[in-house]
Amino acid sequence: MQKNRGAVPKQAVTTVFLLSVLALSACGHTEAAPPTIPMNVVIQTIRDYGRGHQLSPAPANQAKPEEADQMYCAHIHSLLLQEDFGQLEKIAAQNRVDKGRLIGGVFKTGSFYTGTGATSCLETGTEAEHLSLIALLTKWNAAYPDSVTPRLALATLYIDYAWVARGRGTADTVSRKGWRLFRGRTAQAKDILIRAASLKDKDPQWYVVMQMVAQNEGWEQADARELLDQALGFDPDFYPFYRFHSIYLLPQWYGNPGDIQALADEAASKHPEPQGSMLYFRIMSTLACYCGQNPEQLKGADWQKLQLGFANIEKAYGLSDLNANRFSEMAFVFGDKAVAREAFGRITQRDDAAWVDVQSFQYARNWASAP
Repeated sequence: MQKNRGAVPKQAVTTVFLLSVLALSACGHTEAAPPTIPMNVVIQTIRDYGRGHQLSPAPANQAKPEEADQMYCAHIHSLLLQEDFGQLEKIAAQNRVDKGRLIGGVFKTGSFYTGTGATSCLETGTEAEHLSLIALLTKWNAAYPDSVTPRLALATLYIDYAWVARGRGTADTVSRKGWRLFRGRTAQAKDILIRAASLKDKDPQWYVVMQMVAQNEGWEQADARELLDQALGFDPDFYPFYRFHSIYLLPQWYGNPGDIQALADEAASKHPEPQGSMLYFRIMSTLACYCGQNPEQLKGADWQKLQLGFANIEKAYGLSDLNANRFSEMAFVFGDKAVAREAFGRITQRDDAAWVDVQSFQYARNWASAP
């Protein structure tokens, strides 16, 4: 069926898709993985996805955002729980046109799919919550069978659900069942993406979720790089494409020391200021976690450019707590006590993305505040 999708009536494809999802969300679900999609089919779909896409420039002179990522995400999630699918459709369509931002420069599109297709904006993220969200998104898909939005939300959710099965520990801590579910749920996300590729509306989240698939499945570097290049051809200013590729390039995944630095240098060279330094900060902030080998790799960065990028982001989009945490960690790594003292003073609360534990955060903050 995968090789002959074009010959299958559209309604039949939609019906098969919805039935397969419903089967997974039913009681006693087996979570059988969909048929394997050949890599050449995946790559060709990636190449075709943005073909003919007309890039709409972001509206000029946008006001500095006043809404925080977490609040926006929670609002979107509440609309989903209310089953206000019509309003969600309008918001997603508007995000694709306006390219709106939140405090700190986060794209509303990304936060929208966190609110509809992930549980990271919630306090928990239990098995029951995931199954409940699958049922809701399946209902949304049925109500809007020609819309790309609920499909991408569901694909995003399956990636989130895959990590529930795997856990966040190292590979040797994952059980055989955990690996099976991780791979099966990732395959479900990829299958949804391939089926959604033929829909009329195109969304940058399609590439983002495919980048998540690439990381989960361990794609060859050449394939992951082509995915990035095709995504940037779709929208060169959508910085999450760089961010997700930089995660793939972490040494604990599929990259080597220096790969993220090279990507940041490349991206900055392709964009004039202030975009260049902002991109540099965002990409290098992948290493702004006081954990593992990240601090040593971060030391090779251009500290002046990181400071410029941080300042430019704040000037354009305001200060987010996440960026403040990342910048304080950078200042600590570079031993810049004056900058670190000011950065720590602007943090509302510790962020796990920059400081993996309270002890490291308190140690660095005490160092910065000491004479």
